[in-house]
Amino acid sequence: MRQETDTRRRPIAILVFVAAAALAAASPAAQTAGPEVLGFKKHFIVQITNPSPLTLENQAVVIDVAAIRASVAADFNTYMYALFDTKGGEYALVVSQADDLDKDRYHDEIVLVRTLPPSSTTKLACYYTPERSFQLMATQKAFARGASEAGGVEAGWESDLAAYKSVQGRIGFFGKLQPGLILKISPAALAKSKDSGMDVLDLGESAGLGGLSVWDGATRIPLFGPAAPQAKLTVISPGPVRGLVKAEYPAVKTAGGDVTLTVFFSAFADNSYSRQDVVIASKSDAPVLLGPGIQKLAGETWSLDKAKGSLTAWGKGAGKAGDVGLAAIFAPADLSGVDDAGLDHALKLAGRAGHKLTYWVAGAWERGISAPENPPAKGWARRVDDLAARLLVPVKIEFKAQ
Repeated sequence: MRQETDTRRRPIAILVFVAAAALAAASPAAQTAGPEVLGFKKHFIVQITNPSPLTLENQAVVIDVAAIRASVAADFNTYMYALFDTKGGEYALVVSQADDLDKDRYHDEIVLVRTLPPSSTTKLACYYTPERSFQLMATQKAFARGASEAGGVEAGWESDLAAYKSVQGRIGFFGKLQPGLILKISPAALAKSKDSGMDVLDLGESAGLGGLSVWDGATRIPLFGPAAPQAKLTVISPGPVRGLVKAEYPAVKTAGGDVTLTVFFSAFADNSYSRQDVVIASKSDAPVLLGPGIQKLAGETWSLDKAKGSLTAWGKGAGKAGDVGLAAIFAPADLSGVDDAGLDHALKLAGRAGHKLTYWVAGAWERGISAPENPPAKGWARRVDDLAARLLVPVKIEFKAQ
């Protein structure tokens, strides 16, 4: 079920506020007056433009809070805001969440999931009050959790369609038999469950589905495995729209100087991929080569399409899991090369200090909800190419005073 099915046409009268709203006391006439009845004092318009001829189904939209304050609402308050679709004169809630990326109690991004029609501009009304706060209860379709033990080097993030985990920097993939969240289940109970699905990758010494490496010249420096520098893992958000984990790696020494990476792992509601945003810190202005590795599978069929920005593999998974699909999606302009030595197909992407480098990984399982159409290897490659085309659309976000 798409996120919009649950949220776009939900009338304002059924919003549930934990802290401040008193909508239930308002008369029907007051409810039609607009979100002001809830205590909102100001508003502006968020314009989301899809310039492509593609339908961007369940598109993850990430809004920069600083851009809002700089352009249209200097007093914007992320602790009391809500987004609404106002088509047909009705105010319909658009579920979103505000995330604090650096844990300073100031939100940096607002996230929502929305289907964007071809060649369209979607306009949403953002209402807010400069002071006060409230909490909105929404259906949870994303989650994240840290290590089960203090000081552990594991974390997991998931949507209702797929789950991922970092184990000493290697990325694992959990194949789901049905939509839902599974990371809330204790690890012991999950291991015994036959209804949820299973870990479909035997990570071994490989990168799994997206373990990160840095290159110093021709030398690959894996950031995964017990001998690699271990990242500090922090759960930034446990949902409901995005499960978000931050990994802060120790400095990596290269001939060009130390390189420090911070990676944000995201899983979005109603989507099966994991998005990786890498923030690079280095004193050098030279490009930093880094990227995800995709485990080589037994009996695999794999392909790299540099023009479309996709790397796919289909082959045997762990134990009795059967066949699985692995993929990485990247902006073609970022690709510098491929390191195919060892256990992985590793992408070399060119990033720069002070800039964010984004790529995505995705998995599929022949017995799960993510199974591709037959023949599976070709079906998986087609699905990944379609996903890459949608993820790489340069969606534009603007703000207009109202």
